[in-house]
Amino acid sequence: MIRSSSLIRYRKSSKVISSCYGSIGNANLFLSKKNCCNIFQNQQQQGYHTDFQNHLIIRSSSEKKNIKSSSTTSLIPNNNKNNKRSISTFVLEMEDEDTCYTNDLIFDLTAEQIEKECEELIKRSREIQDKVANIPENERTFDNVILPLAYDEGFTSTFESSLTFPSYVSTDKAIRDAGSKAEEKLSEFAIESMMREDVYKSIKTVEALIEKEKENKYSEEDKRLVKRMIRDFERNGLGLPEEKRSQVKDLKNQLSKLSIQFTKNIAEDKTELLFSEDELDGCPQDFIKQLKLDEGSNKRVVTLKYPDIVPVMKYCKVEETRKKLDFARSSQCQEVNVPIFEEAIKIRQKLANLMGYKTHADYVLEVNMATPEEVKKFLGELKEKLLDGGNTELSKLKQLKGSNEFYSWDLSYYLNRLKEDEFNVDDNLVKQYFPLDKVLNGILSIAQETLSLRFEEVKDPKVWFEDVQMYAVFDKESDKFLGQFYLDLYPREGKYTHFAAFPLSPHWIDEKGKEHYPVSAMVCNFSKPSKENGVSLLKHDEVVTFFHEFGHLAHGFLSKVKYARFSGTRTERDFVEMPSQFQENYCWEVESLKRISSHYQSGEPLPDELIKKMTDAKNVGVALLTLRQLFFGIFDMTLHTIETEEEAQKLNSGALWSKIRKEVTLIDAPEGTNGAASFGHLLGGYDAGYYGYLYSEVFSFDMFSVFKKNGIFNPKVGKRLRELVLERGGSKDGHVMLKEFLGREPSQDAFLEDIGLKEPSH
Repeated sequence: MIRSSSLIRYRKSSKVISSCYGSIGNANLFLSKKNCCNIFQNQQQQGYHTDFQNHLIIRSSSEKKNIKSSSTTSLIPNNNKNNKRSISTFVLEMEDEDTCYTNDLIFDLTAEQIEKECEELIKRSREIQDKVANIPENERTFDNVILPLAYDEGFTSTFESSLTFPSYVSTDKAIRDAGSKAEEKLSEFAIESMMREDVYKSIKTVEALIEKEKENKYSEEDKRLVKRMIRDFERNGLGLPEEKRSQVKDLKNQLSKLSIQFTKNIAEDKTELLFSEDELDGCPQDFIKQLKLDEGSNKRVVTLKYPDIVPVMKYCKVEETRKKLDFARSSQCQEVNVPIFEEAIKIRQKLANLMGYKTHADYVLEVNMATPEEVKKFLGELKEKLLDGGNTELSKLKQLKGSNEFYSWDLSYYLNRLKEDEFNVDDNLVKQYFPLDKVLNGILSIAQETLSLRFEEVKDPKVWFEDVQMYAVFDKESDKFLGQFYLDLYPREGKYTHFAAFPLSPHWIDEKGKEHYPVSAMVCNFSKPSKENGVSLLKHDEVVTFFHEFGHLAHGFLSKVKYARFSGTRTERDFVEMPSQFQENYCWEVESLKRISSHYQSGEPLPDELIKKMTDAKNVGVALLTLRQLFFGIFDMTLHTIETEEEAQKLNSGALWSKIRKEVTLIDAPEGTNGAASFGHLLGGYDAGYYGYLYSEVFSFDMFSVFKKNGIFNPKVGKRLRELVLERGGSKDGHVMLKEFLGREPSQDAFLEDIGLKEPSH
C-alpha cells in the first residue's frame, strides 16, 4: 500500500497499503563521502561485501556531513537530541557530495514546533497563491503563474511529510497527535486552495496561451501539468455556483477529519486477548515465547497486530482460540469507527451529486485507467470464473475439518493444513530459510542486477526510531545518485499497524535548476528478532509483502520527472500497484528464491525439493483467496455506486458487509461484527479503488512475462522497465506506459494461467 503523509497541493492525497500480509549483517563497511560516487574503481581492493555474482550489496558511511544553513544559527548536530531544527528557520543547502546521505526531512520536531511550522508552511503557500492570483491578465505567463505553483508543490511536499509522517511512526503520543492535527490543517488548506477561483483563472489564462503557441515551446510534461492543475480545480467544485462551492468545501473538510480520525483510532487501538499456552497449542514455540506474559493471569498477551494475528489464525489447533481472535479482529474499533465510516460514505455520495456526478465511483474513476462499467464487468466476470473453484476448495476444506460447518476462523488454519497434508509444505520449516536480513540482502541484490542499481546503507542516519535503516540509491553504470529510502520494519506501540510505503519527498527540479531527489519510507510490522537467536524469520507470505512494498519504494526512488506532481507513485490508483505486484513474482522463481534464502543456522539456500513443494502448493486455496480480494473490491464499489441521498441514509454497512462477504467468499463473517470498521483502505485513499489490486495484478503478470521470456534478471529488460514505467511516474498515462513496455496491447493470459483458469500457452 502507498500512503502519503503529505497532502499534495492541487491534487488528491494518495495513500498506498499492502493487500498482502533489522539490520544487515556483514555490512559495516565505511565509505568516505569523497569516494561516494567512485566506489567501483577500488571495489575488490577495499574488500567490499559482494554477493555470489560479485554485485555490491550494501555499504555504509559513518562520515559526518557538512550541511550549510541559510540561518545565522548553527545547524544542530544529529546526536544532540535536546536541540530541534525548524523548517522556517533553516533552508538546507547541501553540497552535491552530501546529498547521498542527507535530505531535507526533519524527524525531531516537537509537538509545539509541528503546530508552528504547519502555520508557517500554510502561510508561505498562501502568499505564493496570492501573488499568482494578483498578476494582471495580460502579464500572465507559464513562468510567473504555473512554475511558482509547481515549485511550491515540490517544496511543500517534503516539509508536509516532516509534519504529518510522525503521526504514523512517532513513539510520543503528543507528537502523533500534533502530526494528525497538522494533517487536518493542511488538508483544510488544500481544500481552500482548490476553491480559489482567482488562482484558477490565472491558470486558465496560461492554458489559453499555450494552446495558441505555435513554436512548440512547452514540453509534454509542461502541458500535462497545466491540464492536471485545471482538472483538479474543476474536480473540486470550481465552475459551481458560490453556494454549492461553499457546501463542497465544508463537506470535504468534514471528510478529511473523519478519515484522519478513522485511521488514528485503528493505530491506537489497544485490544489485547489473554491465552494460556494450552489455548495456543499448535503455534510455533518461538512465537509463543515472544508474546508478552501477563503477570496477573500467567497467560500470553495476543494483540491485533499482524505478527500476532497471523500465526494464531494459521497454526492454532484450538478452534475456540481462533474464534475469539477472529471476532476481536473483525469487530476492531467497531463502536467508534462504524459511525465514521458510514458518515464518510454519505458525504462522498452527497459530494458526487453536488459536483454533477452520478456516484462517487464515477467521480473517482474519471481519472483512473478503468471506467465504472469496466470495473463492474472485471469484478463480475472474475467472480463467476472463480465460484466453481471456490466451492470445490471449500468442500475439500470441510472434508479436512470433518464437518459441514466451516467458519471464517477456519480458513487460514485449514488452508495451511491442506498445504502440509497434500504438498508436505511446513511454513515453520520454510521460514527458517528466510531470515529478514538475508531476504533484504536478496531484494537489493536482485534490484541491483535487474534495474542496474547499487545501494549503500547510510551509517548513523538521522531517523525517527533507533532501529530504522536508511539507504542511498545510485545508478550502477553512471554512479549518479538517484534517491533514498528508509526501512522501519518492526511493530511498536502507537505505530501504523499495516504494511505501507510512504513517499516522503518527490523528485523535482527547482527554480534554480537544482535536482531534488526522491525519498520514501517502508513502514512494516514484521516479527521482531527472536529473543533466543536474535533473528527475525519471515514466513513466505511475509517475503512476498517485503517484495511488494519494495516495489513501491523503487517506483519512488527511480522517478526522474520535472514536476513533483508526477513523481513516483503519483499515478492512477489502478496503475500504482503494478510495479509492486510485479516484484512479487520474484518470490516464486527458483533462481530468485535461491538468492533470497539462507537457513539461519546452516546458511544453505532453500533446497530444490522444498522449492518444488512450495511452487506446487502455490495455488492451494487460490480461488477462495482471490474471491476474498474480490469481496473487498465489490463491497467498495457497492458502497460507492450509491446514487441517491435516500439510499445513502439507509446504509447499514454491517449488514452489507455480511451479505456480500457470504455471496462472494462463500463464508460468513463472524456474527455481530462489521469489518468495515477497520477497513483502512476505504478511508485511506482507496475509495472506489480497491479493485485496483486485482486489476493491476492482472497486468503485473503480463509485465513479468516479458522477463520470463528473456531472463528474470535481464538488465536490458530492466532498463526498459525503468525508462518506460518507473522513471516516468505519473507524467504519462498508465495504459500508455504499460503498452509501450509490452510492445503490444495488455493481456490477461499470464494471470489466468497462473491461477489455473487458463491452460498455459507454450
